[in-house]
Amino acid sequence: MKTKAYTTILAVIVLMLFGTVGALAQTEHQHGTKKPMQHDMSRMDMSGMMNEPHHALAMAYMQNIGTFAKTLHNQAKGGGPLDAKFARAAVAEIKRSLDQMEEHHGEHMKMMSEEMRSHMAAMMKDMEVHRSMLKDAVSALEEDVRADQPDSRQVAADSANLLKHLDEMSKMHDDKKGKMMKMKM
Repeated sequence: MKTKAYTTILAVIVLMLFGTVGALAQTEHQHGTKKPMQHDMSRMDMSGMMNEPHHALAMAYMQNIGTFAKTLHNQAKGGGPLDAKFARAAVAEIKRSLDQMEEHHGEHMKMMSEEMRSHMAAMMKDMEVHRSMLKDAVSALEEDVRADQPDSRQVAADSANLLKHLDEMSKMHDDKKGKMMKMKM
């Protein structure tokens, strides 16, 4: 009698497990649920790396820096005195975006395998030089807007310098994407 009871209980448990797994599979199919993306850069190719979420955010913040730097540059070269409050707000957003870009770049680098890092070492070294110059340009702008009345010519020159470094970084990024496309063909 005990054996029959244990067999029945075991059969019920097995049926419940199969039922639960089947229900979960059905729910995933109905709702289009997918497993979360694996952030293992060692398995990613170059195009996967370019689409990694932290990389995408870093690039968005880099574009934001460019947008605010262009706006600041255009106002500074406008001919009249530069509105100090405007200039400080623009530089504060440039600095905030730079900090966010750096944070997401760091997270992106953590995801990269050693193999990928060594493969990209030369490009990463060049990119680091430009990032350092970009940081210096932002620091110069921060210094410029500390004055009660920022010097428009100096802000225009420093924002142009910042835009130059952003442009160089973008070209490097675009070159990297172009090389990846050729590798796929």
